[in-house]
Amino acid sequence: MPHQQPKNSILDKKWQAKPFDERAVLTIVQRHNISEIIAKLLTIRQINLDEIDNFLNPKIKNILPNPFELGDMEVAVKALVKAIKTKKKITIFGDYDVDGATSVALLVRYLKNFQIEAEIYIPDRILEGYGPNSQALLNLKKNGTDLVIMVDCGTVAFEPLQTAKKAGLEIVVIDHHLGVIEKPEAIAIINPNLLNEKFPHKNLCAVGVAFLFIVAINKTLREENFFINFSEPNLLEMMDLVALGTVCDVMPLTGLNRAFVATGLKVLQQRKNVGLRAICDNANLSNSPNSYTLGFVIGPRINAGGRVGNSSLGAKILSSDDELEVFEIAQKLDLHNQERKNLEAQALTQAIENLENAKNNFSKNDAIIFAVSDNWHQGIIGIMASRLKEVYNKPVAVLTIDKKTSKAKGSCRSITGIDFGKEILKARLEGLLLEGGGHAMAGGFSIESAKIKDLHHFFCKNLATKIDKILQENLYEYDLALDLEQLKIDLIKELANLEPFGVGNPRPRFMLRNLYKIRANFVGKDQEHLSLLLTSKNTLGFANQIQAVLFRAKQSKLTPILLELKNSQPISAIGTIEINSWMGVEKLSLNIEDLIL
Repeated sequence: MPHQQPKNSILDKKWQAKPFDERAVLTIVQRHNISEIIAKLLTIRQINLDEIDNFLNPKIKNILPNPFELGDMEVAVKALVKAIKTKKKITIFGDYDVDGATSVALLVRYLKNFQIEAEIYIPDRILEGYGPNSQALLNLKKNGTDLVIMVDCGTVAFEPLQTAKKAGLEIVVIDHHLGVIEKPEAIAIINPNLLNEKFPHKNLCAVGVAFLFIVAINKTLREENFFINFSEPNLLEMMDLVALGTVCDVMPLTGLNRAFVATGLKVLQQRKNVGLRAICDNANLSNSPNSYTLGFVIGPRINAGGRVGNSSLGAKILSSDDELEVFEIAQKLDLHNQERKNLEAQALTQAIENLENAKNNFSKNDAIIFAVSDNWHQGIIGIMASRLKEVYNKPVAVLTIDKKTSKAKGSCRSITGIDFGKEILKARLEGLLLEGGGHAMAGGFSIESAKIKDLHHFFCKNLATKIDKILQENLYEYDLALDLEQLKIDLIKELANLEPFGVGNPRPRFMLRNLYKIRANFVGKDQEHLSLLLTSKNTLGFANQIQAVLFRAKQSKLTPILLELKNSQPISAIGTIEINSWMGVEKLSLNIEDLIL
């Protein structure tokens, strides 16, 4: 099906349907006994006919690569096997985000199989910042640590790792962030994104790389007949951790990552991880978990400790089997998460006001959005960057300045086509940053506050032309245009076959045609969302109805349109569709993203 002429929307986006191959659709329907709409969605995702079985039923065993193809894997495995056999004291040093916490927990849980109680060290976000620091590593050595496994950080930690080596501390780095040509001094640096690394699976997060690491260790121990005295660990039982880190670090859910997450969701449903079970119970989760559960329910609670509380809480709750400890941590994380929400709401309002009025010499009209303040909590700037990217559809950096040190921490979020990770590395090589790193869609850095304007100029100079081109095209795509009569509960349930959804396999986006408003009213704790009831017409008049919601409506340009919309005026709504269950009754709900009048 060829592209149709784009339609302009209320949000000034040019929407068009994604193309699909009609002949392939017919073949898929016949071979796999699935509906035509699901078959269209598969062709839209360009899933080859011979890959459909693996896509619909992703299994790790069908796609797992040989972990020893990763550079330094063999050296790292030998070091850890020796540490296991000689009962060395091991510390797992991780980042304070979900990827870091799940990576730490994965390794801690794995080592418990050999009666090794590894220490956990997560740096304090405020006092220590991201990644390893020399003093922390020296303290670990002083306290008896023999081997540090560094996860989700360390690839560009040259000075701290050199200090650790001089002190006689052995270090293995397991990371996925972009590196430069040189490598820091360590026993091994396992990272698929090193510049000279040929390993094909570049889109793994740290916990995905850590999983390959324990697969390699298990294989080596098996070949050495180690499991005569120990039961061989069942690695698949820890896939819930791998799935959680993969989704929360916004990795593409294709190929190996898709198999990781699909398997992990099945494990999560078994509720064997005590910490994850407590978090789900606190969040009143009763439905089967999906990628949304991981990214928007569990993930924010794990992150909350590192953002506004104790940095190690996330790693501890995921690695502990102590019911009482886990219960107490889950309660703390819930409180921290609510605190984080409150801080975020206040700061976001201030940031938008500043950008709209060009305060601090940074404006919403800049190619790269810079939001800067000296009173925002460091723990919320990443979430703020995500929210501002949604508002302005541009790459965003949010910076908070420490008035005592005159240094600032920054967190970045990008748009498709703009690689922020590479730009941060360039800025670091130019001497603009104290430290920094990341990947295409997200990154972080620290900087002298006096250089913030220079950094903004550097980013704009490098990226403005490319961003302008992307924004001028302003093309957006939905999967299929449907009439309300075509929407059935069974169809939306069938969409679950395409899960897990995420980057690389987004939740299907539909355009629902010829809708009419019945009512609209604000809902939510702070009346922040707009709830609607929409209907369609058939030959007998008004017929089918669907609930709809516009999230964060107070910040949306769509809100006044929907409130003022006359009942007789037809609209097309673009968004995703889900099933809401209440008192045993299932109803469809549309999450509105845009409108076409």
